[in-house]
Amino acid sequence: MELKRMNGRSALRRTAEQLWIRDGAALRHAFRLVMEATRRRNALDHIITMALGEDGIEDLFLGKKNFLRIYASEAIYGDSTYQELVEMEDLAREILGRREFGPVEEALVLIPRLEIGWEELPRDEATALRTFHPAWYVKYCVELFGEEEAIRLLEAPVPPSYVRLNALKGEDEGLLGRLRGEGVELEETGLAHVYRVLDQASPLTLLEIHRMGLFTVQDKASALAGLIAAPAPGMTVLDVCAAPGIKTGHLSEMMGGEGRIFSMDFSERRLESWKSEMERLGVGNATPVLGDAKRRGAFPDVEADLVLVDPPCTGTGTFGRAPSGKWRITKRSIGRMAGIQERILDKCANHVAAGGAIVYSTCSVTVEENEWVVENFLGAHPEFSMVEASPRLGLPGLLGQDGAQRLYPHLHGCNGFYVARLERE
Repeated sequence: MELKRMNGRSALRRTAEQLWIRDGAALRHAFRLVMEATRRRNALDHIITMALGEDGIEDLFLGKKNFLRIYASEAIYGDSTYQELVEMEDLAREILGRREFGPVEEALVLIPRLEIGWEELPRDEATALRTFHPAWYVKYCVELFGEEEAIRLLEAPVPPSYVRLNALKGEDEGLLGRLRGEGVELEETGLAHVYRVLDQASPLTLLEIHRMGLFTVQDKASALAGLIAAPAPGMTVLDVCAAPGIKTGHLSEMMGGEGRIFSMDFSERRLESWKSEMERLGVGNATPVLGDAKRRGAFPDVEADLVLVDPPCTGTGTFGRAPSGKWRITKRSIGRMAGIQERILDKCANHVAAGGAIVYSTCSVTVEENEWVVENFLGAHPEFSMVEASPRLGLPGLLGQDGAQRLYPHLHGCNGFYVARLERE
């Protein structure tokens, strides 16, 4: 996660493959330990630094540093027994070596007994440590949403998982039966083919029926973008920033495999993953296009009936599900991403047929990456106008963009999300 800037799920999957671990219970336990320690990283580092003294945590090598984070997470916030913590220490000595482990022995004694001095901290910093978010992001949310609503957003629990059944592989009833047979319990969300996961016996992506392409793990907010796009069979569709292909698969499903989808991405490696995903899902009407969407000449020579744009973003709406992102981005990242998004959206305008539409979405809650980008685009392209993004699941956009939708983890039980539909005359 830290060395290769991978999210937690991808890193765990890579690790499980490298170590040939298939035990679902072991993987769930590992994932919980890693995610909880990552989610609370700022508060854990604060306490560990108190325990270590002047030397602090930053100079420790990654293995020792992250053991201390996991240990502190379990000792302070978890429900591990004293004996389980002792066993964790013994494992760390075995893995790291007693010589390497020695300098932090005293810290292990202190960590469970230390408390953060809340009254000594500035208000924003205290809120950051209580809600486990960077101080800059706490301040940003308070300024955008007001303190009360910001705290609710920052304290939102991790959203549940969702799956979208693959209509290219069968009817919902039959696919649901296969999933239940694998120990997966689901409930309807009100969105076509999209279900909330209530319980699961094993990690979803390790199931044989996932390998067979019967379903895709996809947040309901992400699935909503495809439903708002609503491509019809026979259309020409341009899917921009398409890899790894989750939305391409959804578009193809709604088109019944009829028509053309050009799936564009700047990364050859990501497009290889896209190809594997298309094969898994049984998609036959999508073509990969290697190109940087920030550059005009990179696009395929098509006029599309529909352009779906899901550009790179800060991912602030996914901090609950992918907490490592909280500690990678800074406030300056917002402006940098917004600039990239504006360039991509501007280039897409040249490839929309008359009467066609662009659906723009991000998994960020910042106004700069959403309403500002769309507002600037509409000002530069008067031939486009915002229309109602339907079906409705979220709240209206900010800045008077009532046609757009915003979703929030604390209100909608999913990733934070923005989506708008822009139609051309």
